Amino acid sequence: MKTKLAIIFGGVSTEHEVSIVSAASVAKHLDAERFEAVYVGIAKDGRWLMGPGAFDYLKGDAAADVRRVLLSPDPAHHGFVDLESGEITRIDAIFPVLHGPRGEDGTIQGLFELAGIAYVGCGVMASAIAIDKDMTKRVLSQHGIPVVKGTSVSSDAWLSDKAEVMNEIGKTLKFPLFVKPATMGSSVGVVKVDEPEGLEAAISQALKYSLKVVVEQAVEQPLEIEVAVLGNGEPKASIPGQIIPGGEFYDYADKYINDNSRAVIPAPLDRASLDNIRFMAEEAFAAIGGTGLARVDFLVSGERCYVNEINTLPGFTSISMYPKLWEATGLGYRELISRLIELALERREAEDGLIKTIELIKPLGV
Repeated sequence: MKTKLAIIFGGVSTEHEVSIVSAASVAKHLDAERFEAVYVGIAKDGRWLMGPGAFDYLKGDAAADVRRVLLSPDPAHHGFVDLESGEITRIDAIFPVLHGPRGEDGTIQGLFELAGIAYVGCGVMASAIAIDKDMTKRVLSQHGIPVVKGTSVSSDAWLSDKAEVMNEIGKTLKFPLFVKPATMGSSVGVVKVDEPEGLEAAISQALKYSLKVVVEQAVEQPLEIEVAVLGNGEPKASIPGQIIPGGEFYDYADKYINDNSRAVIPAPLDRASLDNIRFMAEEAFAAIGGTGLARVDFLVSGERCYVNEINTLPGFTSISMYPKLWEATGLGYRELISRLIELALERREAEDGLIKTIELIKPLGV
């Protein structure tokens, strides 16, 4: 029998449209001989819509063939409940092609855990750590993995004493700086600040996307290197690739709008450096407790190499770096998707074998 796979996409985040493009690519390349796809789109207002017209509905076709559903947290249902008829659609696994908050931050992964359904990608803890750039830096630093020097600013601290925050940043970091929303992906809201006069506006802008921002010291003339990681207990890293941005850095427009960036695979580094970066990617993935997949991004300047961030559900179009890196390493797009689903099922089987409850044993004579 085929594995019944729910592909979930859209979502309530600024990366809604990117998610739709990624999911369409996954659906197109899914091995139809092994998997039966069920499409579930999450509208921007949070409604879940299942059916063959889910892609069309999220693109604006109100007459598309969909019905409103919810994923039941009851493991006995093992699937989706139709909100009108109460009909249950049972599934075997979920591929959440969701980027950004409420997609790769551990929230929806928690729902999958309650439902007892296998799902592609990292679990709750790893997802929650990786979506938060500040927490990622803290965890990696604890494991001795190099990260760029920086600090974090909460919205509360900013509102209570901007002057003190600005003063502390000025004393500890050197310009130019990068200001980033701590919990956003796809470089949304990222600004480079060359002079102190632009810092206040950059932090205020970034806090419109996240309740915490990360302020980092710019790395001198860095190479932007990306590595794809795949696996559960014994993760493996792909050949590293270099992103050459069209602008000063690899921003949202470069990734999804103007197509001015280009990729070089393998990255133009010596063998020792490439091997070291692959090892660091595997170590970073293990440090956050990753499973399934992630893309680990690096900044390389001279002999110094820093982990910039970890993306637990990176872009998944056929031209996105994650599948392109694995293709260059010898694993094709269709085989990659199949392997990710297999890893999800393997992890679910292992977790289902754990003891969930303990029967209390009465003392003798009671």
